[in-house]
Amino acid sequence: MRPLYAFLCLAASVSAFELSLDPVKRSVSIVPEKPTDVIRYTLNGKDPDFSAGVYLAPIELPEGGTVKAAAFEGNKVVGKVSTLPVHFDGSSGPKNSALLPLTQNRDWRSYDWVVRHNEILALNQPGAIQADVAFIGDSITHFWSGEPKAKRVAGKESWEKWIIPHHPINLGYGWDRTENVLWRLRHGEIAGLKPKAFVVLIGTNNLSGFNSPAETAEGVAEVCRELRRQAPQAKILLLAILPRQAKPDATRQRVTDTNKLLQAHMLLKSQGPRIADAFVDVTDKLVEADGSILKETMGDYLHPTNKGYEAMGAAIDAQLKAWSL
Repeated sequence: MRPLYAFLCLAASVSAFELSLDPVKRSVSIVPEKPTDVIRYTLNGKDPDFSAGVYLAPIELPEGGTVKAAAFEGNKVVGKVSTLPVHFDGSSGPKNSALLPLTQNRDWRSYDWVVRHNEILALNQPGAIQADVAFIGDSITHFWSGEPKAKRVAGKESWEKWIIPHHPINLGYGWDRTENVLWRLRHGEIAGLKPKAFVVLIGTNNLSGFNSPAETAEGVAEVCRELRRQAPQAKILLLAILPRQAKPDATRQRVTDTNKLLQAHMLLKSQGPRIADAFVDVTDKLVEADGSILKETMGDYLHPTNKGYEAMGAAIDAQLKAWSL
């Protein structure tokens, strides 16, 4: 079977780019005429805007799907969007987007996703950092504290008290979902590290209208499996997704349902080792007796304040010490 091609000629001021399918590897490559051109892409059927991730490597599509790509100058699309539907014999497209690795740029007001990725790759170099514990997550992890430094820091005191003694590296990215973590893990972010443990907190952004609890739990489980594949020597501490919203509601219930599914995943051994060595839920430390969350604990009812991070830090510290780390 010969590769399929889609070719888009853009405005004269911008180079053309080409989308090509490798049916053997089941991946799509995007090749701009100029290496410095920025191409953003989506896999959800929507035209890419500035929140879409930058193309950095061949796009994995084991079950098929649709790639949409466009060239950007700054935050503006230049030219038309190019679309490449990908079909394989017997495939019906991705069944769970939480498992489909891709980049993102949703939190561009706070930080640059590509820059942070490159900063972490630099820290992975021999002698750059002593990282005994790697924290994997979204903005809740990203904005806690630690290296590489974030512009926004919400829990410096608790990080220094509970986490710094364990020699951490912070691999949290604002607005990441499980599929974005999978992309990062499969593109070198832990390749140069030899951590003794991972602390994983991911999934809340998947539940924001994108994935069901079951899909989200499977995405989180796959993140843990990827860590097992790449670093079988390391322990994995899986944190329950944090409660959110000022009072119990449908969103809070989706979080609860996902955490129950993650606990069930912890008991499964049919697909190899358990997805994590420990599961810690700090919900009762963040939620009041009447079910409410206080702003002094989680300022926006999603991200912890230093007080909320205190509860997280103490629980993480206790488990790491139980492992003599």
